[in-house]
Amino acid sequence: MMNKQNIERNVKNLCSRKLWELLKNAEWHSNAERFAIEQELSGRQHYQRELEQFSCRETMH
Repeated sequence: MMNKQNIERNVKNLCSRKLWELLKNAEWHSNAERFAIEQELSGRQHYQRELEQFSCRETMH
């Protein structure tokens, strides 16, 4: 199992498009990984509107 530091390091090495695809297609391996992807995308300001819509949609389930 990957620790939080490894997850964050791996997430930072991916392009925004790849991160968005991982998030959108539910291809993360843990809640920590999903959170790291969301945080990285949020910090990059790419896909900000889509990320907000995705988060709202996820909380409705």
